[in-house]
Amino acid sequence: MSNNNIDREIIVRRLATIKYLYGIGVQQSLQVESVAGFSILAFHDCAEMFLLLVAENKGDNADKLSFMGFWDKYPDLTLKESMRNLKDRRVSIKHKGLFPSKSDIEISRITMADFLEQNTIKQFGIDFKDISISCLISYSKVKEYIDNAEKNCNDGDFYECLVNCKIAFLELLSAYKSSKCQYHIGHSILDIGDEIGRDYQKLVGTNSNYGERWFRQVTETTNKIREILKITALGIDYKKYSYFDFVTPRTMHCWSEGKLTYISTPKDTYEEKYNIRTKECHFCIDFVIDSALKLQGFDYDISNVIR
Repeated sequence: MSNNNIDREIIVRRLATIKYLYGIGVQQSLQVESVAGFSILAFHDCAEMFLLLVAENKGDNADKLSFMGFWDKYPDLTLKESMRNLKDRRVSIKHKGLFPSKSDIEISRITMADFLEQNTIKQFGIDFKDISISCLISYSKVKEYIDNAEKNCNDGDFYECLVNCKIAFLELLSAYKSSKCQYHIGHSILDIGDEIGRDYQKLVGTNSNYGERWFRQVTETTNKIREILKITALGIDYKKYSYFDFVTPRTMHCWSEGKLTYISTPKDTYEEKYNIRTKECHFCIDFVIDSALKLQGFDYDISNVIR
């Protein structure tokens, strides 16, 4: 158990970072074999971060401890030999250029999951599965919706989970853009031109014989290109975004009684078309958290430089 040398909130945030790194390793491990091998490096880094946190929480200086030396100093740590094998696989990759087999990668993924689950509760009295990476999100509304989504997922309410994920992402884009607006113009410096409306109908009407269909296609295509450019320019993975946007209920914002509200595709209508499982919910939650952390990596407020 912890000696409480570190504030519990700090411990939770550090464990959330470790869990985030572990998630990156899991994603890598599921790629093609030539890429999956690099997951071993992520898993090893994840383990090192955890071991350093253990030492720090006990008030010990771990500067001179080797990776395996942590098990000698803290005998209650589990899976010593399995983690030794993980270390050896890392050495083979990093220093010998020898990549692990698919079975070694799968074993490493399972080993890392077991190590974190067993030792987080032993060392800190916290269940690893209960740690939410959302605590790393600095945008308060985004965090609130993601926390709700995680609760919905755990309760088996997948529709509400995905609605909260969609709203969280819309809030994320809004929060990021809001501090980049020129107050005397009202447009964000991140905007890629203006969205094109249907003003062309004033010229050609709605009759396809007068080119309405062509104007409509150009308008819809241009607006779609704006959306793609906006997402990719922010450094968000567009392939993941396209899947996220596909599986989550269509959601629009509107003003009602002086405040912003969201309207989503009704649950019965949505569930007639989609068969959502826990897997999709976890993907959407992780996507929003990952996008938030990427945007936090470089954020700024232009009001600081405007007179």
